[in-house]
Amino acid sequence: MTLNAFLARACAIGAAAFAAGVTPALSHVVVGDRFFPATLLIDDPGVNDELSLPTFAYLTNPDGSQTNVFSFEYDKRITPALGISIEDGFIHQNNPRANGWDNLSTSLKYVLFINPEHEFMLSAGVEFEWGHTGAAGVGAEAFTSWSPQIFFGKGFGDLPASLNALRPFALTGQLGVELSTHPISTIITRNFETGDVDIDVDQDPTFFNWGFSLQYSLPYMNSNISAIDNDLLKRLIPLVEVSLSTPVANIGPPGSGNSHVTTGLVNPGVIYVGQTFQLGLEAQLPINSASGKHVGVIAQLHLYLDNIFPDSIGRPLFDGPASAF
Repeated sequence: MTLNAFLARACAIGAAAFAAGVTPALSHVVVGDRFFPATLLIDDPGVNDELSLPTFAYLTNPDGSQTNVFSFEYDKRITPALGISIEDGFIHQNNPRANGWDNLSTSLKYVLFINPEHEFMLSAGVEFEWGHTGAAGVGAEAFTSWSPQIFFGKGFGDLPASLNALRPFALTGQLGVELSTHPISTIITRNFETGDVDIDVDQDPTFFNWGFSLQYSLPYMNSNISAIDNDLLKRLIPLVEVSLSTPVANIGPPGSGNSHVTTGLVNPGVIYVGQTFQLGLEAQLPINSASGKHVGVIAQLHLYLDNIFPDSIGRPLFDGPASAF
């Protein structure tokens, strides 16, 4: 099946479900009555059979250059509790002009714990960004980095009925440490005419990457608290995502060329949840001048392969428990 035919089938199924007024199946990252959508800035706590294609992001960099990124991510369950993913993006930059692919990233994630009563999920994983798989002209690193990570999701549906207005809220988070395989690189050059030797030491810092999303699920409200008559509203999840990166080690002294400043984005937006797909749209707000300039945007079409192809590529490769405990 060609990509165009694949996307046409996904959108046709989703449009038919919307026209029929079908409630989203929400058979993806579900804990009790809580559905955690695939967020755009940080990763959700579950493992899935899903495809993000395309994701488009625009942001003005601190140096004034504008970056447009067209990316994809494919997620595949090996078992109901174990999943892998592959992700890459093509970068188009203006002022100065540059084009090329970013480094390829692959991830492994395992669901450690699920508590349906309290709508809680905990997972652990590791991500590898493979050096020399992207173009140096768009900032792709020459060396591989790896990041052990923890993911969590907590819905507030266990609050008492007197707090019904707060029960649609949910919080997800991602915490990890990014480590380079070459934290210190030494380049020695010699001038054969003068005999002078120049030693250049380049440090690749270790980063603590952390982020969270605060969500308000109108599908949850419609199904569990109070029916919503409007077909559009009952499929929306307004949210705010935050993603931050703090250098914590191997930074070097001030003036060494490495920043000691935390950088990141705050993304307010909304996700539309369909039967076989979701659409996400968020503004991108840099937290300081080291993170970017002006307001950017990110948009994503996310396909639920477990609903589109439930008997083939949407199934785990092997059966097993949904979590370790």
